[in-house]
Amino acid sequence: MTRQTKIIVSVISVGVVFICMTLFLLMPRGSDLAVQAPAPPREVTPIPLPPPVRSIIAVKANLPIHEVKGLAESALRDYLSKPIQRKNGAIEYAITLDPTSLTMMGGMDGTVSVIVPFQFSGWARVSKKIFGQVVQKREDIEGAATASLTLTPTLNSDWRITAKTTSDISVQRAEIEILGITISVRRILTELVREAVLPKLENLIVKYITNIDLKTRVAGLWARLYEPIILNKEPPIALIIEPLEILAQQLSSDGQTLFFSFGVETYIQVNMGNIAVDSFNSTVTGLPNIGFVDALESGYQIMAPIEITYAAVENFAKPHVEKTHKLKGMDTFVKNLTLYGSGTQLAAGIEFSMPSLGAEGQLYLLGTPVHDPTTMAVSVTEFDYTLTTRSLLLDIAQAVGEGFFPDLRAAVEEELIFPLEDQLTILHKKLADVIAEHRIGSSVVLRGTIDTITPEALYLTQTGVHIPFRLRGDLICEVSLNVSRGSH
Repeated sequence: MTRQTKIIVSVISVGVVFICMTLFLLMPRGSDLAVQAPAPPREVTPIPLPPPVRSIIAVKANLPIHEVKGLAESALRDYLSKPIQRKNGAIEYAITLDPTSLTMMGGMDGTVSVIVPFQFSGWARVSKKIFGQVVQKREDIEGAATASLTLTPTLNSDWRITAKTTSDISVQRAEIEILGITISVRRILTELVREAVLPKLENLIVKYITNIDLKTRVAGLWARLYEPIILNKEPPIALIIEPLEILAQQLSSDGQTLFFSFGVETYIQVNMGNIAVDSFNSTVTGLPNIGFVDALESGYQIMAPIEITYAAVENFAKPHVEKTHKLKGMDTFVKNLTLYGSGTQLAAGIEFSMPSLGAEGQLYLLGTPVHDPTTMAVSVTEFDYTLTTRSLLLDIAQAVGEGFFPDLRAAVEEELIFPLEDQLTILHKKLADVIAEHRIGSSVVLRGTIDTITPEALYLTQTGVHIPFRLRGDLICEVSLNVSRGSH
């Protein structure tokens, strides 16, 4: 080896030794390997909640026809308890009418049909001039007749009930014989019933139906709807209703009952805990006039906003996240989980340490929370993170952690799950129990079912994750009507 070659080898050897010593001095040791990520801002981008959807509570006001029948029958008997005495030309008569088994039925179109069979008895005196002399003859008469009446009630927009009636009378054969002469009194009896009985019968039935104070009953229901219905005291859950307007169909009947069908259009909300809807109008307004429609479709959509505070998620997730994780064969200790909203994402900050590498640091993950309807839980998938390095040392740390950070992220994703089953179970049970049969006063009953509960999109607030759930089902309010002598 020549002298020149030896010099070149010596220089290279010295250079290699120098580089090795430099790398040795720069290699991370113990707590020198620290990783930090910039904390995402604690600012939540406001997103408007979905607008409330109008619901229609079906209101069925039922009037048993047998009540009207009983009162009309009783009043008609009182009216006809005394004989009706009349004189028609040469014939003078006194007739007692005895109504038997009055029949009253409703039609599908809301009409009311009344059939009144009568038995009549009495006497008739006929004055007849024979051969210049006035001869009087008194004979007892009896027979049967049937009166029929059709009443068509109408509900008006101002809550008044008006009615039109048509009626007729059919008298079976009624004759008397005077001095061998047969004289028919059928026409006389027909006129008697038409003039003295049918108008009274019409007035009685119209009176009992048109004087029903339907407006007062519905106005009471309208005012009571503004009152929150407490579903649960702890945690506090309240059903809030804001009535808007009233729709109605004209009257109908199944034969035995006269139906008044309404639809109270409302906004319905469930307030849970401290979450309230400020946009609802809590000022009681007067009962509006009726808007008539050809058909009513009932059904409700209740928005139930559930909020999970970041603190609640932290407390639930910490035992699962803040522990030792086995990542890439290395024990990794995670502690100090911190959750908050940033923009439209959930930020999760954690502190970690890897004793085998002598590394420790703080890492922030950003992800979008989602609701899983199968598990009824909120979780975060597709967490992402960003490392900002400022020196060769941190670059080395990032290179060392390329296989570690994804595993750490996956571990946090797997454990950061918050169940909602208990809250939804309480909400479903309490609401179902209340609307299964909820009495409002002495004559109003609210009945309903819950068909579905589905989540809307998730929204982040300054304090937590906000999940409006939409409950769908049917609500029917049954109003019992009655008629009485004292109310007219």
